[in-house]
Amino acid sequence: MRSAVLLGVVLAFLALMPAHTPATQAALLLVAGGKSPYRIVLPVDAIPSERYAADELQHYIRIMTGVRLPIYRDDSPATAHEIVLGASARLHTLNIPIDPSPFGEEGCVIRTAGTRLCIVGGRPRGTLYGVYTLLEEYCGVRWFTPQVESVPRHEPLTLPDINTARVPIFEYREVYWTEALGDADFAARLRLNGDHYALAEQHGGRGVDIFPFVHTLDGLIPRDLYNEHPEFFPLVDGKRVRDHAQRCLSNPEVLAWAIARVREWILDEQEATIISISQTDGGHWCRCPDCRALEEAEGSASASLVRFVNRIAEALEAEFPHMLFETLAYQHSRTPPATIRPRRNVVIRLCSNDCCFAHPIASCQAAPSRAFCDDLVAWSKITDRLYIWDYTTNFHGYLQPFPNLGVLQDNIRTFARHGVRGVFAQGNYSPGGGGELAPLRTYLLARLLWNPDLDMSRETRAFLDAYYGKAAPSVAAYLTLLHQQVQDPHTHAFIDDPPTAAYLRPSFLTEARRWLETAVAQADDDAIRFRVQQVQLSLWAIELEADYARGIRHTDLFRQFFAIARKAGITHISEAITLDELARHVGVE
Repeated sequence: MRSAVLLGVVLAFLALMPAHTPATQAALLLVAGGKSPYRIVLPVDAIPSERYAADELQHYIRIMTGVRLPIYRDDSPATAHEIVLGASARLHTLNIPIDPSPFGEEGCVIRTAGTRLCIVGGRPRGTLYGVYTLLEEYCGVRWFTPQVESVPRHEPLTLPDINTARVPIFEYREVYWTEALGDADFAARLRLNGDHYALAEQHGGRGVDIFPFVHTLDGLIPRDLYNEHPEFFPLVDGKRVRDHAQRCLSNPEVLAWAIARVREWILDEQEATIISISQTDGGHWCRCPDCRALEEAEGSASASLVRFVNRIAEALEAEFPHMLFETLAYQHSRTPPATIRPRRNVVIRLCSNDCCFAHPIASCQAAPSRAFCDDLVAWSKITDRLYIWDYTTNFHGYLQPFPNLGVLQDNIRTFARHGVRGVFAQGNYSPGGGGELAPLRTYLLARLLWNPDLDMSRETRAFLDAYYGKAAPSVAAYLTLLHQQVQDPHTHAFIDDPPTAAYLRPSFLTEARRWLETAVAQADDDAIRFRVQQVQLSLWAIELEADYARGIRHTDLFRQFFAIARKAGITHISEAITLDELARHVGVE
C-alpha cells in the first residue's frame, strides 16, 4: 500500500520537481563555442559493439552540441584531449590503471584521468553500456520509446570529475512488451539483453539465448508418440492423458528420449545458451506410483521436474560445459522440493502469476503473495541460478487499467534482495502492442532492471513530460487517481481481474474520464492528442465490457473505441482474443 500512496503523492506534485540534478563543478570542457579539441579513441581490435559505442557517442554529442568528434584508433599518436573507449592500448601507454576483467560481459568503468575521459567495459556489451550510462547520468539523455527521446542541448558541454563503476544486478533483463521488442537499438539503449530482442553484434548480442522458449515438454516428448508409447504420458485418474498434459518423468525411457532430443537441440541451435525443459501450460501431472511417491515424499511436483532436468543436465554437461538448462517453478511445481537440489547448471524460473500486483509482494496481505514470497525465499536458499517470470499487465484484458506502477520498484528490489539473477517481465507482447500504458511501463521496467534504485518519481515525470507534453499533469492526475483505488491493503489487483473489479467502480470511471478528457483538450498537437486517446481506450474497454455505457452512447463508444484501437495498430485485446474477433462479436466493422 505504501508504494501506491507514495506514487500518488509524487505524481500530484510532478510540476514542482526539477527534471535533472545540476552537474557538479566541471573537470572536462568537451565542447565550447561550437568547437572541441576532443576525439574518440578505439582499440585497434575493437569489436562491433565498441565501434557502435563510438558511433553512438559521436551521434549524441553532435545532437547536444552541434560538434562531431572524430574517431581514431589507438595506434594513432596520443593527444591530451581524448575519450578512450574500451580496453585500449592507450590505457597502458598513459598508465591509466583500469582493468575491465572484474566486470563480466556488461559492467563498465567511467573515469576522468587528467583531460581524458575513459569508458571501459567488459566484452561484449560493457563499453557500449558505459557510453549509455554517461549519456544518461551525466548528459541527461533519455530514450523513452523508439520514437521519443530527450537530448538536452549543451553549450558548453562539460563533465565533472568521474570515477564510477556500473555492474548490473541482473544478468538477464527482458521486458516482454511489444514496445521493447521491435527496435533493437532502443532495447540496447535501455540495456535490455533478453532472448526476444533482435540484438546484433553491434549491440553486443543477447545476454541469453533460450531454446525453445517455454512450455517445451510437447516438443521434447511429442504428442504423436502417444499411440506408440502411452507410458510416456501422465497417468491421471487411471488413464494415460495426451493433451495439455505433462509427461511421466519417472519413466527411464522418457529420460533417455529427452537426453537425445536435447542434444539435438543444442547441436541445431549453435547460439543457444539456455535450453528450456519446462512443463506444459496446464495441469495433468502424472500420478503413477513412482511419480506420486516422489511428489509426496518431497512435498511438491517440482521434485520430479527438477530431478528430470538435473539428470539431463548431468548427462550433457561434459559435452556442453557452457550450456545451462532451465525449468519453471510454476503453478503445481512452484514450491521447491524438500531435499532435491538443482544442479549448478540448472536455472529455476519462478513465476509470480498468482500474486497481487496492487501492493508490494514482500508486504502484501493477500495469501497468494505471501505464498509466493515463501517460495521465493525457499528457492533462493537452494540455488544461485534463480530467474523470475513476472507479470506486468492484466491478462483478462490488455487494455484494462492495472494499478501496478507503484509496486514495480519494490518487487524488483525484492527479487534482487533474494539473489535473483534474471527477470522476465511479461506484458502485452502481441504484434500490435498497445496495452494499457505500454510505453510508460516498458520504459520504467527497463530502467529498473538496470538500476533498481533509480528515482522513480523523476523518471516517471520525465517520461510523462516528454510523451504527453502539456497534457502530462492531467495524465499524472489520472494515474494518481487509479492507484488511489488500491490504497486499502485489502483491495487487491490480480492479473485476471474482470472489469468489475473493486478498484474499477463507476465512481472511479467518472472522475478518470474527466481527467483524460481534460488531457485531450490540453494536448499540444494531434500526435499528443492521439497518445492520450490511447490511454482513454482503457476506460472505454471496461465501460463497454462491464456494460456501464448504454443505448446510443454504447454504440458510439464502440465505434470510437475501434477507430482509435485500429489507428494505434492494436491486434489483440488479450492473449486469446484479437481486436478483429471482438469487432465481429459486437457487430462493429
